[in-house]
Amino acid sequence: MNLAEQLKVWTSRGFSEERAEAVVLMREAAIVLFEAFPDVLLLVGGASLILFQNSVRHSADLDFVALEANLPPVERLTGVLTDGLRPLAELLELAPLKFTTLNAGLDLTKWMVLGKQGKSLFTIDIGGIGSVIQQAAEAHELEAMGLARTVHVKSASRDHLLLQKAQAFLLRRILKARDAYDILLLLNRGATLSGNLEKHLEDMLAGEFDSERIRERIEQVDSKLCRADLKNILPDAEYAPLEESGFEPLRDALRHVFAKSL
Repeated sequence: MNLAEQLKVWTSRGFSEERAEAVVLMREAAIVLFEAFPDVLLLVGGASLILFQNSVRHSADLDFVALEANLPPVERLTGVLTDGLRPLAELLELAPLKFTTLNAGLDLTKWMVLGKQGKSLFTIDIGGIGSVIQQAAEAHELEAMGLARTVHVKSASRDHLLLQKAQAFLLRRILKARDAYDILLLLNRGATLSGNLEKHLEDMLAGEFDSERIRERIEQVDSKLCRADLKNILPDAEYAPLEESGFEPLRDALRHVFAKSL
């Protein structure tokens, strides 16, 4: 598949041309990192949902969790990305790329990827292992666009992504309707919480979130919040039916995930 065909994949799913280019570049960045560090990272978050779960929600975050305590230094990571992304960035007329460090702590490494004239393209975020289990990773074979290479990119399973989204929905300081949308997407894709994942969620809820607190948070996913958070990151064809329904499918999905705690 050439670059034009790859871009068409994303625009046909409702992404604008600009956002399709960002998705293609994030995809390439994942390939570059996994080629250089095949056993160090696991892809999670919104980019993983776009690439492997057919999400149409725009995300400008390429999120990873670390599978090893000692990550390569930021300079080495950005050096690998600079060289690996240059051919595709030039094809997209986004070169030269620049990487601005936003955080370089022990538990979190984050930087912004900028295109020509300092345009923000997306962020790359590498955090701690958290609740993600390496044995639950899924390997996806991806072909690079800028150079002739095929790499296996490891991502969290959809069940683990569902657990992460359930945790994020409750733990974020500022509630985000996009977490509810992602939960709905994952449920529709067949994700479930059972066994150890269900127990993990129950342990997290114990003593922190009683049924009343969870219900209150679900009810906060109202039309005002959803319009503010989702209208600009979903294609109209996806957003309009949700708005017409008063966003009730999002609240239903949340009630399903937290059913045993309500």
